[in-house]
Amino acid sequence: MKVLLTGATGYIGSAVTDHLAAAGHQVVALTRGPEPQPGRTAWHAQVVGDTADPASLAGVVTPEIEAVIHLAPPSGDVDVDTAVIEALATPLRGTGRPFVYTSGVWVLGATGEAQEVGEDTPTDPIGIVGYRPRIEQRVLAEAAEGVRAVVVRPGIVYGRGGGIPAILVDRAREQGVPEYYGEEGVRWPMVHVDDLADLFVAAVERAEAGTVWHGVGESAVPVRDLARAAGRAAGVLVAPQLVPVEQAAQVFGELFAGALALDQSVSGAAARTVLGWRPGRPSVLAELVSGSYRPVEVFGAPEGPQTEAEVAAIRRLVAEVEHAQQNELVDRFLGVFRREDPVWTTGHGNRLSGFEEIAAFTRKVLPGAMAESTAVYDVERVLFLRPDVAAVNVRQQPVLPDGTRITDRPEGRPFYILVKEDGTWRVGAAQNTVVVD
Repeated sequence: MKVLLTGATGYIGSAVTDHLAAAGHQVVALTRGPEPQPGRTAWHAQVVGDTADPASLAGVVTPEIEAVIHLAPPSGDVDVDTAVIEALATPLRGTGRPFVYTSGVWVLGATGEAQEVGEDTPTDPIGIVGYRPRIEQRVLAEAAEGVRAVVVRPGIVYGRGGGIPAILVDRAREQGVPEYYGEEGVRWPMVHVDDLADLFVAAVERAEAGTVWHGVGESAVPVRDLARAAGRAAGVLVAPQLVPVEQAAQVFGELFAGALALDQSVSGAAARTVLGWRPGRPSVLAELVSGSYRPVEVFGAPEGPQTEAEVAAIRRLVAEVEHAQQNELVDRFLGVFRREDPVWTTGHGNRLSGFEEIAAFTRKVLPGAMAESTAVYDVERVLFLRPDVAAVNVRQQPVLPDGTRITDRPEGRPFYILVKEDGTWRVGAAQNTVVVD
């Protein structure tokens, strides 16, 4: 399909562009001006228009346009946004072609004691999205006019280093303490931006007219846990701080502060069942701790998706080292080593050769070792010596069981030689080194 996409240059729009193109569709990007956009190689074409000026949209939906995805943010004026829907949807009437509108789960308001509420839940919007349900209904009314009108409500979007979680990371770095807002038990429904992009592709291809879909990968993530993970991404290993919504309003404004303090539990099950949507990217906590919010220096490999995928796999391996160590899981820790002749020099200078020697040492020392303290492991640099061999620098910080940094204990700098065998990265050689001032 040839798909007109508003908001194509934005955070979500960039991901949707990539996934539409990968699915074989042609993206026609709506931009405010005719100037070429460097790096937008996935676009098939550009057309000029501005969703803040509905009159400028006349003629952008030509007969060749087979679908419209409206991702541009609302203007804040209900009349303007209604006129935009009119301009974009009217040319599709009587064609059965899809019009997909982007709303959000904030239209549901606080879900209270209800768990994983679905698309049939009545809306109760918070102030920042006060009139959005009216726009949803305006879109869905186009189904009676022969338009395959669909509404997608994303959860809080993360991934690619962006979205609201990036604000938590920046605040933790600026304030020296991770923050979360409102009350202790606040939860957010979350979705990875690339999983969400998959849902938009599914909606434009398969969703029936007049339907609403929740784009939620994780229904209710405690924001205190998000704050701790954001602190980790910012290199701030202290306990998160609860900020009252009134205080947050002084930083973010009253409306956005109210949204950050909104407690929700929202289901995305319908899209999985009916549309075959399969969100499978890393969880938001994993993404914050060892994903796109923590840049890694990479050497010896070309930039591109393949290298990014390999670095992500290496980070998952190091995260497995951390998980196994913290939870004293002997077999899982041994699972990170290759079986053929691995070597390991421990932080105390023990030189271990061969899998059996490493296994015997681990079974002796790991159980009970983390009762009072443990460590976190962050990949900092990756040098690809060959496509299947990588040298990896890791930062190891000692922490208490609650994740708080132990300030009077030195850091470590593990160095791993990783080997990719049968599609899986494993440790071939490792050396743990204590940092001495």
